[in-house]
Amino acid sequence: MNNNTTGEEIFFEDHELIVSMTDPKGFIIYVNDIFCKVAGYERSELIGEPHNIIRHPDMPRTVFKLLWDRVLAGESIYAFVKNKARNGDFYWVKAFVTPIIEDGKIIKIASYRRPVSQFIKEEIGKVYDALKEHEKHNRLEDSFQFLLGFLDERGISYDRMIDRLCMGKSISNPGVLSIDFDQFYIDHIIFKENIVYAAKEGKWETEVVKPCCCRFGKNLKELESMPFTAHPSWHKVHHCHNEVHSLMQEYLDKASRGASSSELNPILDKVENDTKQLFSHLHIAIDTYR
Repeated sequence: MNNNTTGEEIFFEDHELIVSMTDPKGFIIYVNDIFCKVAGYERSELIGEPHNIIRHPDMPRTVFKLLWDRVLAGESIYAFVKNKARNGDFYWVKAFVTPIIEDGKIIKIASYRRPVSQFIKEEIGKVYDALKEHEKHNRLEDSFQFLLGFLDERGISYDRMIDRLCMGKSISNPGVLSIDFDQFYIDHIIFKENIVYAAKEGKWETEVVKPCCCRFGKNLKELESMPFTAHPSWHKVHHCHNEVHSLMQEYLDKASRGASSSELNPILDKVENDTKQLFSHLHIAIDTYR
């Protein structure tokens, strides 16, 4: 991907998750410590600012149009994004952006971001270069149609493109099992963070125990017909998943009784360990099928 600005690439660890939230107009209302560390800002410098404070000039406007169209329609979306740090350096992320809806109205927008592979950077960079070149001489709507045509020529949707690149596969080769581990991982982190947030807000009635009450659990149910579910590791996936839900119920119960951080944090540590085991078993089961 051609760089329009100077700067070096910033890397962050695979287990680190950049989290931010904005109001429906895109103004930042929350960032986590990882966001501040990677982007090089103090939290006070970000709250109240438009989220495009970290937009890199190499990013096509078309991608953000697609993202905002989907989110404001009440849908979640994944996108590969090159962001700009405060000092002019840059970092790549796979962003999962989802609207938070209450009473049928979007009240805020959450974004969860993880690192991406060099393969993805190179492959998506080619697409973004083509979009940027098209945007130089065309209206945004025309460039959006150019993107849709680009995907249609290859017989894939935008979401399918994201899936294939996450698997390390070219977007031009059809017929390969599409399973996005990042989606599963982020879905379960969102579930955990939602329960912690519910506890802080005193929402003790929040559903926790049923595995299908989290997006990850629903995804597991949808995979039940796949051949790899016959592998012994698939049963371990379910065991770890159920254990995570039991631990989060314990967390919520103790929090409702006024437990201290020293009592609650070990539960979250166990959740993190079980989550790692869960995804280890998931990899083993699925890799036997590929």
